[in-house]
Amino acid sequence: MELSAVLCNYAEVQNNLLYITGGGVDRANVPPGLTAPYVIGVSIGITLSVPWTQTNQQHKLEMDLVDEDDQPVVVPTGEAEEPLHAELQFNVGRPPILEAGEAQNISLAINLPGLPLPRLGRYFFVLSVDGTELRRLTYKVATQQGLTIPGGPAGLPRLP
Repeated sequence: MELSAVLCNYAEVQNNLLYITGGGVDRANVPPGLTAPYVIGVSIGITLSVPWTQTNQQHKLEMDLVDEDDQPVVVPTGEAEEPLHAELQFNVGRPPILEAGEAQNISLAINLPGLPLPRLGRYFFVLSVDGTELRRLTYKVATQQGLTIPGGPAGLPRLP
């Protein structure tokens, strides 16, 4: 099975077509002094190519979030905290117009608004199908680098 995926600001599927906004996002820059958790919004747009021999079968897509040490990222889930994990069962049929040996595509979207990340650094969204890792998407949370202006508005340079 082949899997293509992209991190984005928002993903949606209609009639098996994947629509994404802000595709290719790979980081969140947070202002200096902001403390954890760092709440982000991120989505994953996914397209799977299911081979002829794997149609008409139950499959499972799983998404896990791990940190740069490959440890599961724990997030609040109501009153408890658990590693971030999502899974989706799917079964792609074989319509009569499909030629023998032809693969089928399926599009999926995972939206994670308000995702609290515990610290600065790199994270990986790990995508697996039927227990086999097919893709890792890197996402980084970093302190925003930029100009610090001392003294507030009075410290701004004046134009002649």
